[in-house]
Amino acid sequence: MKIFHSDQPFFKGNLHMHTTVSDGALTPEEATTLYRQNGYDFIALTDHRVVSAPAHFEEGMLLLPGIELDYTLSSQVVHLVGVGMTDGLLACGYPATPQAAIDGIRAHGGRAVLCHPAWSLNTLFVLSELKDLSAAEVYNTTSTLPHNGQRADSSNLLDIAATNGCVFPFMAADDAHYYGGVDSCQSYVMVQAPALTQDALLSAIDNGCFYATQGPRFEQLSLENGRLRVSCSPCSAVVYYSNLVWANDRVDMGEGLTESEYRVKRSERFVRVQLIDAQGRSAWSSPIVPDR
Repeated sequence: MKIFHSDQPFFKGNLHMHTTVSDGALTPEEATTLYRQNGYDFIALTDHRVVSAPAHFEEGMLLLPGIELDYTLSSQVVHLVGVGMTDGLLACGYPATPQAAIDGIRAHGGRAVLCHPAWSLNTLFVLSELKDLSAAEVYNTTSTLPHNGQRADSSNLLDIAATNGCVFPFMAADDAHYYGGVDSCQSYVMVQAPALTQDALLSAIDNGCFYATQGPRFEQLSLENGRLRVSCSPCSAVVYYSNLVWANDRVDMGEGLTESEYRVKRSERFVRVQLIDAQGRSAWSSPIVPDR
């Protein structure tokens, strides 16, 4: 089983960011220019409770329609971004619950992503109740210093969820509000698709052809005969995680690693991979569920 294709390009994107339409520091035009200048192929402007313009290109970069919806529960919050839906999402009012939001996003042609679950203090119960999400943010740039406590990394929480049967694919996003190098152009998703169009990107997301990163690249992931093989850009560490709290050979470390291999244990119900480069930046695969 190969996770990625050998004959399709990867496109760099950010699917969570804010502008002066809600609580961001830059105008939509300024934010779009910044991301285009930093080599992004696509973005979604996901201002709070507002659906942005339909899919279109601006100077070669694809802008997807986006929105962020928010819900306050008794001991936590649930934030969702929708990408690719039509502006009819809010025609009948604001969705009453997180699940209604997910259902509405999908009914209007979009995909829903769970935002910053660690920052949101999401519990396993709440995560397990959310159905038909396309992904969850494993890393959210703004959810740490200097404007937040250090809850940017949701990988441990999402591992607990996966261990208990609630498996989410992983994306990373900036959730940019402040810009100025603080929370912009740092964490993103690489989507492998045959073309840079909304339909092609959404189809690729449906098929799991993406990974989360701050810079390191996955070239290929394959699982065959119980061996998980990784090809990647040069890294200092390749780390494997699963539902087991301990297992042999979990970490490969060295200078300029571009290949790694892990023997999947019989009791492992999922395995995921983290790449760490010499600058300390990470990339995260989605959890891979072995066929047995």
